[in-house]
Amino acid sequence: NILEYDNIMEINAVINSSIRFIDDTITYFQANAWYIIFLLIAGYYIKKEYLDVYLNNRQFRPEAHRKNQFNIDLKEVRLRQQEVALERAQIANKVRQKKEKDEKERKNKAAQLSKKVNTSGSSSNNSYNPMQPWSASSSGGGYKPTRRTTGSG
Repeated sequence: NILEYDNIMEINAVINSSIRFIDDTITYFQANAWYIIFLLIAGYYIKKEYLDVYLNNRQFRPEAHRKNQFNIDLKEVRLRQQEVALERAQIANKVRQKKEKDEKERKNKAAQLSKKVNTSGSSSNNSYNPMQPWSASSSGGGYKPTRRTTGSG
């Protein structure tokens, strides 16, 4: 009982101090209402007339001609970058075409050489015969092991 009574007294003390704080705040606002209203209006006026003008000053935003010049310079830089990329692409295309041409010529020469070898007495069939290791293709060497397959399943 005594513990319950102490808890109730502590709760009453907290409630009383909260009510007292609210009453004091209301009394303060009633006594100083005109001062508070005047300070709010003065603060709004100062913000509107001075602070907003200061923040929107020209030094914080680029002038119109500077902004236009920046956009023109940016377009010129992009145009130069596109020209350089186009030149590089053309050079790469020429190099690729030359490589393709060289590869085609190399293959044609190899095909002509293989025709000459086939017509000179070698068998025309290039398939591998394990009983004749010399019949293997010219690039494959003499011995080719049989292909191993794994059972599926």
